[in-house]
Amino acid sequence: MSRKQTRISRALIGILGVAVVLGLVSYFHNVNKSKALETANAPQPLPVTPAVAPHAPQAVPPPTSQPAPVVSRTPDATHTAVNPAQPAEPGTLAEGQSKIQSGDLLAGRQIINDLLQSGTLSPAESAAARQAIAQANQTLIFSAKRFPNDPFGGTYVVKPGDNLAKIAQNHDMTWELLARINGLNDPRKLRAGATLKVIKGPFHAIVTKSAFTIDMYLGSAGEKGSMYVTTFNVGLGRNDSTPTGSWIVTPQNKLKNPKFWGASDLPPAEADDPKNPLGEYWIGLEGTDGHAVGKQSYGIHGTIEPDSIGKQESHGCIRLRNGEIDLVYEMLVEGKSTVIVKD
Repeated sequence: MSRKQTRISRALIGILGVAVVLGLVSYFHNVNKSKALETANAPQPLPVTPAVAPHAPQAVPPPTSQPAPVVSRTPDATHTAVNPAQPAEPGTLAEGQSKIQSGDLLAGRQIINDLLQSGTLSPAESAAARQAIAQANQTLIFSAKRFPNDPFGGTYVVKPGDNLAKIAQNHDMTWELLARINGLNDPRKLRAGATLKVIKGPFHAIVTKSAFTIDMYLGSAGEKGSMYVTTFNVGLGRNDSTPTGSWIVTPQNKLKNPKFWGASDLPPAEADDPKNPLGEYWIGLEGTDGHAVGKQSYGIHGTIEPDSIGKQESHGCIRLRNGEIDLVYEMLVEGKSTVIVKD
């Protein structure tokens, strides 16, 4: 074969090889394109829905006849505050306590005092009632805050020529208590035109021997229309020797720093003697009814033996602790205040 023919054959073979390669490339391109189209046109799977029990009931808020609770929020609040319970039923101990706690002292005291007088409270309720009234009376009676509408108190404008003793006498109270509640350290500095808080006395007391207590009242002690004031613990006569019955505070027989004249087993002691069993105060009593009639030398006094309070260890008198006897001394009025001693 000539050289010319050889060159032509090689050229043809090269052209043929190129054609074959191009054919293969075109074939694979078309195959891949067909698969891509099949994938794109294939149906997509449906989203899976969680199985639900047939006839499953839906949660529905229960019906209610009450309005939804009112809530309040603050910017930093993390909890919901619900309104308090319904107000206490009128005329109940709870209502009286609520009024006292909210500052309506006169109304709360009156509600609870009416319940005490009704005799319908249990022993526990009676104790709670006394505690609530005594708390209110710390302000209503024993503070300088004035309550013109108080049926057991009020105000008085000092007139020229007045003095504490005269003002106190006109209101059946002691000048010492009048000075105490008005914060008058020097009665001689009383000024005309000044307004004083007054109490409509006199105070009275009931001693209950079984409980070793003395209850203080305004008005006829324990009777309808009276007002319970407060209670103190007492010591009584050994061997049940404190006579029951009614007593009156003996005129001109209230003494500060009294002298003790002695007893069968105790020597006399001067005023301010640390061994004086009467302490710093003496309130003489005169029997007027019951087993108290005709009894003498009985009284209410302090003690140098505070451990005897709540026990029968005196010679028959009624003992109070220091810090309490002075207040009772200022509350009871000579010739007007009564003390009832009962079993």
